[in-house]
Amino acid sequence: MKNAYLFLILLGIFIGLTGFIMISENVEEDWGFYAHRKLNRLAVFTLPPQMMPLFKTEIEYLSAHAVDPDRRRYATPHEGPRHFIDVDVWGDFPFPDLPRGWHSALAQYSSVAIINDCVAGIADTQVVYFPFIPWDEIELGKVKSYGDYTDLLELNYRPFFNARVPGDFFSPPWIYPLEEWKEGFQAFAKDEFDADCYSVWIADHLTQYGILPYFLPQIMRQLTNAMRRGDKARILRFAADIGHYIGDAHVPLHTTINYNGQLTGQDGIHAFWESRIPELFAEDFDLIVGKAQYIEDKEEFFWDIILDTHMKVDSVLSIERYLRDTYPQDAQMCFDDRLFQTIRQPCREFAAEYERLMNGMVERQMRKTIFAIGSVWYTAWVDAGQPDFRSGELTSDETHLQESDSLRIIYRRGSIYGREHLNN
Repeated sequence: MKNAYLFLILLGIFIGLTGFIMISENVEEDWGFYAHRKLNRLAVFTLPPQMMPLFKTEIEYLSAHAVDPDRRRYATPHEGPRHFIDVDVWGDFPFPDLPRGWHSALAQYSSVAIINDCVAGIADTQVVYFPFIPWDEIELGKVKSYGDYTDLLELNYRPFFNARVPGDFFSPPWIYPLEEWKEGFQAFAKDEFDADCYSVWIADHLTQYGILPYFLPQIMRQLTNAMRRGDKARILRFAADIGHYIGDAHVPLHTTINYNGQLTGQDGIHAFWESRIPELFAEDFDLIVGKAQYIEDKEEFFWDIILDTHMKVDSVLSIERYLRDTYPQDAQMCFDDRLFQTIRQPCREFAAEYERLMNGMVERQMRKTIFAIGSVWYTAWVDAGQPDFRSGELTSDETHLQESDSLRIIYRRGSIYGREHLNN
């Protein structure tokens, strides 16, 4: 009898702890994702009536899965660079030396080396070109650049690069027989009789600083193609995903190498701006925007967002610095009970003053984001031929649900790849 009684007590404790853990996990996934969900939800109301049979019906999906790209950062190292671009790495505004097309930028900011595998059995490597990266040379004092890109162009490098290098995101170094680059072979091969010995090695140095404006046109094409095919599952996935990336493009700290104030002694400013302020005040923001509009030049549209957003970086940092220096120290950070633990975060009044001094920047950026998301969804639909979104006209499968379930599990149990400050 005693043993039975003890068993029941232990069973009760186990069930209680299990319930506690389950509740913790279910709540945890909501922490820091509030703004992305709200932005996707409100973007639906910018759409024309013809799109509502799908987008209004699936508004809960589009809202809930707005955070899938962040969860994907726990599953693959390839996801992180899609969320940002450290555009100030590439010089001064408006960054004229950074090509707006992905393949052109990749060619300019990839290193080139010639490898001779026939030298005494040991590979002999000659670096021909290493791209000039202003951030590395000016801020870190590293002299890394080598050679002149103009010299490569005179050797007909771009036609070779365009023909051979696929330009995929996150590719390993590309290696090709040097003889496929005729002018390069003539310039760099020391012995024309050993043609089989020479290879050209090309390595990407662009991706590490973020690819957000380069990735957005690609996922928009995927969304358009899914709409053209009437593939409901992929329409919803790509629509939810691109809403997230457009949201990131409107966050100033997603466009700078000083992404969390770590270079100016302002660690934690990223979550302060992106998460804390929306969570506290978004319900009071005016987030009703106009109807979505068609986007003529998609590439220009995305780059205009990045440049407009980046212009706000200085204000984000300088105003926060001023506020920390002038606001009462004991009223800046408060303790709050969240997710069964006590955390320290910016006080409500302190956050309100930050948003006020920024002249409502977070609210303004959220409004721009909602309009941009809706316009991208609408443009994809128009470019797809304005398909009928009534349920009988769409095909679907459940594979996207399997991925979402996997992402949720990985997010709870895994560790993040890349920058840990995002959405913390």
